[in-house]
Amino acid sequence: MTNANVPNQCEIGFAGLDTHARRMARAMAGQGLRVAACDSHAENVKILHQESSGIPIRIAADVAELVGILREPRNVAVTSSETGSDLFNELQAQLEAGDLLIDVGDCHFKECLHRARYLTERNLRYLEISFIDREENSSGPILIVGGRVETWHRASPLLDPITSNEIGESSVTHLGPAGAGHFVKMIYEGVEYSLTHLVLESFEVLKRALNLDDKGVQDATSGWFIGPLNRFRRDDAVRWTSQAAGELSVPSPTLDAVVGMRALSETDRQNNFATTPFRHPIGHFGDDAESILTELHGALYTATLITHAQGMAVLAAGSEHYGFEIDPVDIIRLWRICCGHRAALLDEIASALRDTLALPNLLDDDNLSEKVMEQQECLRHAVWRATSQGISVPGLMASLDYLDSYRGAWLPINLIQPPPLAGLVRR
Repeated sequence: MTNANVPNQCEIGFAGLDTHARRMARAMAGQGLRVAACDSHAENVKILHQESSGIPIRIAADVAELVGILREPRNVAVTSSETGSDLFNELQAQLEAGDLLIDVGDCHFKECLHRARYLTERNLRYLEISFIDREENSSGPILIVGGRVETWHRASPLLDPITSNEIGESSVTHLGPAGAGHFVKMIYEGVEYSLTHLVLESFEVLKRALNLDDKGVQDATSGWFIGPLNRFRRDDAVRWTSQAAGELSVPSPTLDAVVGMRALSETDRQNNFATTPFRHPIGHFGDDAESILTELHGALYTATLITHAQGMAVLAAGSEHYGFEIDPVDIIRLWRICCGHRAALLDEIASALRDTLALPNLLDDDNLSEKVMEQQECLRHAVWRATSQGISVPGLMASLDYLDSYRGAWLPINLIQPPPLAGLVRR
């Protein structure tokens, strides 16, 4: 890399060099784009040097120098290492009308809405980009973009060359106005984090019921097509999704339960009440292994579909409320790329969404509801088995509660609050 000493030549600059920004900068420079960068954290610049051996990226000393070496109209990407600092304000103050600011930080989608309004008032262009990692890291991430269409058209030549796969298909998708990209990523990661929790609950029940060690659980479930369990560690995504669901008045009990258990898992429970033998019963009920495996596999499948139903309901409500106009079929297509181990289920979800425009809930689809009802006894029995053994399974239990509540024409709350449509009976 060389220091910036030739003015007005770089096509894009990076203010902040977190992991995503470094990956983008290297990829763009590797495709022949002239790239500049700066970061107030010297360690990030050092890492970029180590990762970019032989790739020409100009390093600016500060924001003023970075802005000065960019070709007009300027394109500047700001990352999570800088968006919360004074540098963000310093940067936008130095940009001029028509310049483009690309937000690639991991932030709440409402921050994107605020920034878009703020920058638009100053005649600056704005895009926000979120990154979703695929199941196979070698394929690189998917980029999902929010912002005005005309702004997206201007920026796409910068992004397309670095997101095409070996057969020329682009892995960058424009989803709608500013905020849409981060909103979709929030829902995606919130649901995936919850599904990981459901898998872990199922494993714990299986482990206790059959007295298996970790290797035994792994061997017994090798055919379940679960995928890696350590991909989704951003618990703020499920918390934000749960909060958004509450704000939009969309029930999401499975996601809510996972948020609560995540908080509980971080508390100190090493006390007499938590460690009494009664709180940790051991043993199984004498059921055969094949039946228990079938039961828990069916329970996990049912809870997975129910959790997808909750997530897609939040997505639809948020898209309408915030004017994102997100196509749910497009979202499932992206989801399928990232989670190939769940391709069959996601294909069925996509089919349901295509068959019925504005489907109120995935459980309202005849095919999906039939599959849930075929397996619901597995979920019901798995919850009973867990509670009988004193095993905490809040995600599985909340999924069952959601199913029973959604099917019910009358709920306990209706004793004091009549249902909106009297006589409506769901499956």
